[in-house]
Amino acid sequence: MSESRAALLAAAAEEFAQYGLHGARIRAIVARAGVNERMIYHHFGSKEGLYGAVMDDQRRAIAQAWWPALEKAQTMEPLEGMRYGLRSYLDLAMAHPHRSALFMQEQLAGQFGTLHPTSPDQLPAPIRELYERGQRDGVFRADLPFALAYGTAVGSIVAMGATSSRTLEWLAPTLSIDEDRAKELVVDLFVQGMTSPASHT
Repeated sequence: MSESRAALLAAAAEEFAQYGLHGARIRAIVARAGVNERMIYHHFGSKEGLYGAVMDDQRRAIAQAWWPALEKAQTMEPLEGMRYGLRSYLDLAMAHPHRSALFMQEQLAGQFGTLHPTSPDQLPAPIRELYERGQRDGVFRADLPFALAYGTAVGSIVAMGATSSRTLEWLAPTLSIDEDRAKELVVDLFVQGMTSPASHT
């Protein structure tokens, strides 16, 4: 990847995260990237082309960062694995708030094509298989489809990363718990909602 293309992707990610596709300005992007405006059209063809490339780049970055944790989670017992997988995603969302903001901007604008799968079968296979194994074992609720459980948990985590990436830092001390424990409790909220009543006993 050329330096100018990489610089534009990084700069545009920040601008699109803050202002969305329609609010972001080409001049602001090139100023942040330190390149000539014509490089946008050279590499991406248009502002919309740049936006699509940014979303593809960010989606790949998340997949590469999260996939090892998902593969490890798949080797665990369902409850332990689900906690590990969701906690890993929460850590990623908090570490990259602009990425979460990008995904929120996309949802708010109704531009789902560059990020969202077109069917539940396209959701990450390791965590889907873990959830389905938990359903067969009676750990996870039989009446709660994976796509709904996944979408609720991951969507909530993305929202936390986008809108309150620093919340745990200031909130945890007021609750007399550290940030790590606060994250554990957040993940537990999602996992407990997935579990069957029998697994609570």
